Amino acid sequence: MVSRPSAPVASPAPRSCELPQLSVSARSPFWERLGNALPLFLSLFLVSFIFWGPFKAPLLFAVLSTAFFVYWLLRSYSVAIACAIGLRRIARWKQTDWRAKYEAHVARTGQPDRWAWPRHLVIIPNYRESEEGLARTVDSLAAQSVAKQLVVVLAMEDREAGAREKAARLVARYPGVFADIFATFHPAGLPGETPGKGSNEAWGAREAYLRLIERGGDDLLRYTVTSCDADAVFHPSHFAALNYLFLTAKKPYRTFWQPTIFNSNNIWEIPAPLRIPDGLSGINRTSNLLIPGSVRFPTSCYSLSWQMLHEVDYWDEEVIPEDWHLYLKCSYSLGDDVNVEPLFLPLGNDCVLADGYWKTLKAHYAQSVRHAWGASDIPYAWRAAMHPKSPLSWRRRLLLAGAVTKVHVLWAAQWYIVTLGIVLPARFAAKLGAPLPGWWTHRYEVPGTGWHPEHFLEPSRWFRIGPEGIFEPTMWLNLPGILVALCLFPLLVMIVFELRTRGPRPSYVSRSVYVTGLLMWPLMAVITFFFASLPALNAQWKLASGKGLVYRVAEKGSRALPARAPAAAEAESAEAVAVAGGN
Repeated sequence: MVSRPSAPVASPAPRSCELPQLSVSARSPFWERLGNALPLFLSLFLVSFIFWGPFKAPLLFAVLSTAFFVYWLLRSYSVAIACAIGLRRIARWKQTDWRAKYEAHVARTGQPDRWAWPRHLVIIPNYRESEEGLARTVDSLAAQSVAKQLVVVLAMEDREAGAREKAARLVARYPGVFADIFATFHPAGLPGETPGKGSNEAWGAREAYLRLIERGGDDLLRYTVTSCDADAVFHPSHFAALNYLFLTAKKPYRTFWQPTIFNSNNIWEIPAPLRIPDGLSGINRTSNLLIPGSVRFPTSCYSLSWQMLHEVDYWDEEVIPEDWHLYLKCSYSLGDDVNVEPLFLPLGNDCVLADGYWKTLKAHYAQSVRHAWGASDIPYAWRAAMHPKSPLSWRRRLLLAGAVTKVHVLWAAQWYIVTLGIVLPARFAAKLGAPLPGWWTHRYEVPGTGWHPEHFLEPSRWFRIGPEGIFEPTMWLNLPGILVALCLFPLLVMIVFELRTRGPRPSYVSRSVYVTGLLMWPLMAVITFFFASLPALNAQWKLASGKGLVYRVAEKGSRALPARAPAAAEAESAEAVAVAGGN
């Protein structure tokens, strides 16, 4: 039985009018198709500008490309510095006694002690996950110092064979550990839904509302809701920190709390090329929480007040990339008070890991395409920005829509800009007479080893040293080239930080495997092409063509956990249903 609440910490912000109705889709198939083509158009325009810009708009190309590489330089150093600060902050937060910190806050402010008042609803949407894998996540919740304040929802898919029996066994493992633990079962084939995390947790949250609020008589205002991946492993102090942040926040009913997520659970077990994108993802997510002026978005596992979630009517069931979309929905519906605050404690996620090297690479590529499907939020964000009833300020409207656009367009295009955006235009100027300005083409002698990859196709040049061979003892770089070269130092810093966040090398990982991973870094350009840029373009092409996305649950796991059960034919067909953005 859920205990009755005391008075709330703060009241939610009053609303003077009804929320704007933000449609996921455009008002007509034509405008929907046009909006879905926008991400691909912008990405291809940027990529193609490398080829025609030096001839048709040489001064504009020179200025814009130099401005981009200045941004790239500043961004590289900002990420490295922010990551250093973030890792120090994580170490400090790990040592914090959050109960004592709250008592000091109470003594300082004279407020009553309400530490035991909040409840934290943790929704774990899952489909065909191994029972032991789910138990690992629930075990990390049971290890919380405030476990008695947690309500755990196992959000099962009813179409999974054996889901009810698995849920019953999991619930039976934790008698008296939490304030409550129960399972919900998301029906298959509901009209207007896309199978996936968002639709499942929306069902689970509504079922929890009926159980806890309507029938149980509990107070919605005391709850946070945590969207939890089925492979998440929480730090033991995670929910004590969240408890403190919720109780002391200036605007607890308009705040998302985002932990620092690292794909660290099984990173030593995946193919060496994948450790680069998976490892750097945690570095970038941590840095984005600290870089001044950076627009923060909740990602993967995050928390917010149940009151705010209820106000906006939960996750949109037809949307696959639910995390950024929910933040946009809350912001455009509720106004400028909606914000994201960091929770500087590590949260471990699994990397994609299938039963075979090449199968893992293929599965990782498919997951990258699904993540890049967030480009579907670009037309949604701009439509919401133009909504006449949105309470969001115009500055914030344009900032959010612009940030979503920038992230997804550069996701697809920046590989070409960084790898080809200097070499090709310089060749166009030298060999084809592209009229680029002299300040852009002028080359400066820089200490280091220069190389000429264009000579690889001529074996007679392989053993020559100098401008006529592949290598020469001096680098000659133009201004953008110097800017890129200066990014080498922060890259080395990020490599060191990435290795630190992995944790110690497990005993079953040989030294040769460890060294092989380090040798992958010189191949970073090739790896990021296949597992970052290409999946993004693939997703944008599918979105623009109206084909939609087939949602497949990523295979994950670890040597420490049993493999997922093989899918029956019926389960496989149910999993590969899909369907977002298509006509």
